[in-house]
Amino acid sequence: MARWDEILSLPVQNPPTLEFSSADIVWSKVEGWRDNIDRVALIPFARVDDFLRGESANKDCPTRFHVEARRRRPPQMPYKPKVDGILEYILYWCSFGPDDHRKGGIVRPSRSTYVPKKKSAGRPNTKRGCICHFIVKRLIAEPSVALIIYNQDKHVDKKGLPCHGPQDKKAAGTRAMYAPYISEDLRLRVLSLLHVGVSVETIMQRHNESVERQGGPCNRDDLLTHRYVRRQERSIRRSTYELDTDDAISIRMWVESHPSHVFFYQDFSDSEPFTLGIQTEWQLQQMIRFGNRSLVASDARFGTNKLKYPIHSLIVFNSDKKAIPVAWIIAPMFSSGDALKWMRALYKRVHTKDPTWKLAGFIVDDPSADVLSIREVFQCSVLICFWRVRHAWHKNLVKKCSGIEMCAEISRQLGQAVSKVCRGHASVGVFEDIMEDLIDSSDFMDYFKAIWYPRMGMWISALQTLPLASLETCAAMEFYHNQMKLRLLNEKDPSVYQRADWLIDKLGTKVHSYFWLDEYSEKDDFSRYWRDEWVSGLTSWRKALKIPDSDVALEGRFAKVISRQGQDRAHTVWNPGSEYAICDCSWAEMGNLCEHVLKVISVCRNNGSSMPSISLSQYKQALVNMLNCPPNDSLIRDHAVSLAVHVQLLLNALVDPESSQTTVDVAKQLQNGVASADQQRDVVRQNSCTKESGDGVGHAAPGGIGVETAEEEIPCSDMDVDPSSICNPPTGLFSLDGIVSNDSFSENGERCCLVDTEPDMAENNPSEGDAFTSQDGFEDDDSGTPLLNMMDMEPHIHSQMVESPEECKMIHQNGDCSENAGPSIVSTTVNGNTESNETFPDSSSKPMPVEVHLVDKVETSSDVTEDKERTDTEIKRSPSKNLPLTENADPLNGIYILPNDADEVGNETSECPEPSQNHLSKSGDGEQKPKSACSS
Repeated sequence: MARWDEILSLPVQNPPTLEFSSADIVWSKVEGWRDNIDRVALIPFARVDDFLRGESANKDCPTRFHVEARRRRPPQMPYKPKVDGILEYILYWCSFGPDDHRKGGIVRPSRSTYVPKKKSAGRPNTKRGCICHFIVKRLIAEPSVALIIYNQDKHVDKKGLPCHGPQDKKAAGTRAMYAPYISEDLRLRVLSLLHVGVSVETIMQRHNESVERQGGPCNRDDLLTHRYVRRQERSIRRSTYELDTDDAISIRMWVESHPSHVFFYQDFSDSEPFTLGIQTEWQLQQMIRFGNRSLVASDARFGTNKLKYPIHSLIVFNSDKKAIPVAWIIAPMFSSGDALKWMRALYKRVHTKDPTWKLAGFIVDDPSADVLSIREVFQCSVLICFWRVRHAWHKNLVKKCSGIEMCAEISRQLGQAVSKVCRGHASVGVFEDIMEDLIDSSDFMDYFKAIWYPRMGMWISALQTLPLASLETCAAMEFYHNQMKLRLLNEKDPSVYQRADWLIDKLGTKVHSYFWLDEYSEKDDFSRYWRDEWVSGLTSWRKALKIPDSDVALEGRFAKVISRQGQDRAHTVWNPGSEYAICDCSWAEMGNLCEHVLKVISVCRNNGSSMPSISLSQYKQALVNMLNCPPNDSLIRDHAVSLAVHVQLLLNALVDPESSQTTVDVAKQLQNGVASADQQRDVVRQNSCTKESGDGVGHAAPGGIGVETAEEEIPCSDMDVDPSSICNPPTGLFSLDGIVSNDSFSENGERCCLVDTEPDMAENNPSEGDAFTSQDGFEDDDSGTPLLNMMDMEPHIHSQMVESPEECKMIHQNGDCSENAGPSIVSTTVNGNTESNETFPDSSSKPMPVEVHLVDKVETSSDVTEDKERTDTEIKRSPSKNLPLTENADPLNGIYILPNDADEVGNETSECPEPSQNHLSKSGDGEQKPKSACSS
């Protein structure tokens, strides 16, 4: 048992790459059978195929492994949980062995009955006696782990000589130089071209031309034969989707024959609905590639009116921001709420392949989506996309309203209503007013009342609780929806739409082939064979980027955009500057966002004639919420406090070097268990103000973000941002070991001012670790800023972001202000200069709002010294220690406004929205600089 104890104690290795080989694994040597030493390693059993592909792609000796022997314990067979028990045993051997059909080679007795054929075709002629092989065991003790025993890792024969590959001189000029089979990429290319209707002769002609251009064959793929392509074409032509007359039995048979394409399957039962999750290996790779630290969108209701079961598509966005489906979920409509199971199965499959994979945001287009399950499984923010409703409104407006001006007016009012709802200024009543005002348009209003008015309550709730996705996302979703309609719903016999096995078969063959070819770099070689289904190209957003501003002319209520197809034609866009604009182009008449509308929106927002996007407004509101509230996360608060203390000591050394001599060794307190994280905060808060003095002293909030940098620019627009995602801890926090020094806390109640030196949001975009950040986010090609839509740029976010006084005040509940309140010194920073504003409270007893303003006067060191001496005098006369800063102190634009009277600490309340995560601030050159300094 010592052998198995040693094996089971080995770590399970899971390299983060899509494929890995033996060179990427650390091998261990343990005692084996007959006193041999085995070379072993443990990997996840689900990644055995990845190991096979990586080991086959050996540059020194390309090959392929086949299953030489397999033993599997039946699932229903009872077994004892033994430590050395095996659920499955697989022997993989190099395809150039173990037999040797070369002259003088050795053939195993079990294969001696083989009769050579007249034609040199088939596997036996590739046998060259290679002894490279390895064993995979699935243990009863750890069913999810595969034990790999790899003793023979050299591609040599029994004589120890190279038997195939570039190192074998006798293999030069033969197929033994290369792998015995074509690569998976070429196989998918051939199958995809055959599925979309390209002939065998055309495929071989294009392939031979490419081989000639490179000067002859250099790998196994260059040896593609006409016979192989013809055999694949015959297999496709003879296949059928109807495996059984019963639809349910046919689906079950398809699932059994395609286990690698299914990540979740739940058959019909009395308690559970039918659910099938389809994801091919290529789709899984695209999800890992484009979904990591990026966005995944959901198209939840495709084919609701035609198909037996609607398709729920999960899509990612490639480098051109085009949608790629990475999973299809087929289930009845009533089971849309049971998404937790297949989400967990999908997340587990992705994490098995790449443990570091993390999603930045999940976009839904259905207000009834299970948002809680999405957040639980994917641990990311959730956004809402309104493209489906806008698409339906636009399409029916064009169909049911005869006059273009009436269409434009209805669309304008609907757009304004949605904008008010998203900004929290209206509810369902705004749509009731529209129905009363536009009663003349009876056809469209009847449609609106019957279809959309009953659903508006659910949509309004979603729009007010979830951030809105950007216009670029809407354009990509519309483009994907149109592709699916052309590629899937094009059957001459509509009766097949009522069979689920037809839907599953077509998704896995033709539809998958079209999307695979969209990513194929040499697809233009087959452009003459394209059909309507092979619709490709750029999205409307990308097309709009190619239209110059000079081609747009604003003329009051409408705009003219010169057509890219002909300079003598111009498209008219009504309601310029709004995404609910009406254009007369063919793409817009189908209800889609066209490039002309998007270009006019860009021009109008650049010249300031239209409001910023809703997404940008929600992002600004998230920043305002961060200004008004400290973080709830104790880790962030501890880091902010410790950093502020460290900077305060640096400032004290500049203003009064003697103050740095009266500090306490915090390191010793931590060793003695006296100063915990909360105690550190209490000490800092106690040093903030004295009980008897009652001075209202402004301190930099640990979690505040200063709005003082009015001259700096935040290039953000239409960001797919969830305010709740700001609660995730940011990356790049400072270590407590390097921030809290030994003299961080002062003795005898000496002042200890908190200074905000965190990285500035105005200069640094959210980090990759934040839930709303995407390394492959929406940005212009010339910009490296993630998740920024350059066409929707908001030039500046000024320091006056808090527009209402209510957002920047603190009210005393008892209605009294301290008559003995001293002056409040509020420090801010403008363009790197520290500025202070000394305010004297009114002696009246009315509660007065406290506001922070930028001032033009810089406080000198003499003012600080005078204020310090006055404070020290009051401290000496105080009968008690310093007053601790309560949790109810209101962070005002990154500055704490403390109560004026010590007795009123418990009676003060602050108007504060929900807590949001703060972000750190940095100066433009990357150095950490204090943004504000406060003295008590």
